[in-house]
Amino acid sequence: MKLIAITIICFICLQFTWIDRMQPKVLTNQQLKTIKPNYTGNPMRGNKFINYQDVALPTFSKVMQWRFSKNPQRDEKKNDNWLPSVIKNNSMFTNKQNKLVWLGHASFLLTINGKNILIDPVFNDIPFVKRLVGIPFDRDSVKHINYILLSHAHFDHCDKKSFHTIMQQNPQVKVFAPLKSTQLLKSFDKRMDVQEAGWYQQFNIDDDKIEVYYMPAFHWYKRSLNDDNEMLWGSFIIKYNNTTLFFMGDSGYNIRFKEIATYFPNIDYCIMGVGAYQPSYMMKTSHMSPEEAVDAFHDLVGKNFIPMHYGTYDLADEPLGEPLRKLKIMEANRTIKGNLIAPHIGESMLLP
Repeated sequence: MKLIAITIICFICLQFTWIDRMQPKVLTNQQLKTIKPNYTGNPMRGNKFINYQDVALPTFSKVMQWRFSKNPQRDEKKNDNWLPSVIKNNSMFTNKQNKLVWLGHASFLLTINGKNILIDPVFNDIPFVKRLVGIPFDRDSVKHINYILLSHAHFDHCDKKSFHTIMQQNPQVKVFAPLKSTQLLKSFDKRMDVQEAGWYQQFNIDDDKIEVYYMPAFHWYKRSLNDDNEMLWGSFIIKYNNTTLFFMGDSGYNIRFKEIATYFPNIDYCIMGVGAYQPSYMMKTSHMSPEEAVDAFHDLVGKNFIPMHYGTYDLADEPLGEPLRKLKIMEANRTIKGNLIAPHIGESMLLP
């Protein structure tokens, strides 16, 4: 039954996205500043967003091939007992030091200028996939949250129960999210204050010392059976006090990392996805391997590499500890042109 359920959910999430042949149109938030000259908005066909190049998501036959083929790393994966360490840290929400805290998978707490920002908060199991490690805080401590950044609405980045936890204790929180996300988020809680942005747009934020930009990612969207690419996906740039952070969201490797570096040439911290990359024929248009993530980091000309999107959920064929082991080897071989910072879950990384 579990195999059948996983197969069904994989087909729902990864089936080929049909794109009609209507003349492309564009969508943007006219109230926000766009930093790319002459960029009129995100291209759409019908009601579906498209990448710069259309993504041919894996077909049903490829999904079936994956689910019913032997994983060549099966034995290695079975014998890999590595899990990330979790440090309990209830004070992270009241301690106003500038810091970044990994909450597991792709979730982070960023505290800058006394403001608490949650990025892609997911604290629970996701459909058909159990969370393998705990959260580093008690749920009733999730207070004093000013902003939420949502890169896209796949279940491992956007969780209804986690939003409920946040909203119960922070009804005033403001959410910065992609185009066409308001309807979904208000279905979680109608009080949600949502501001949508397209690629290359700067959010309006009530702190003139913090800047947040929504930038491209090479990915896709699907949350239910018939909503292929009806909501945008992307990445974030956060700037404060001459410090710049990049949060990748989900992305396959593409030329947009070099483009982002032309707009933000001094990125201090790059938070990069490094997990859920095997088999490559399934995952290449969705996620990056550690090697590809390092290439993207070099394209960004980043200073500090912070890995994410690994060790918390078992989403693909590679062993759970493989992404970090590969990064450690690249660090030892000086393949990474910058600093590798791989924190424990709940560990505070102090920022300038």
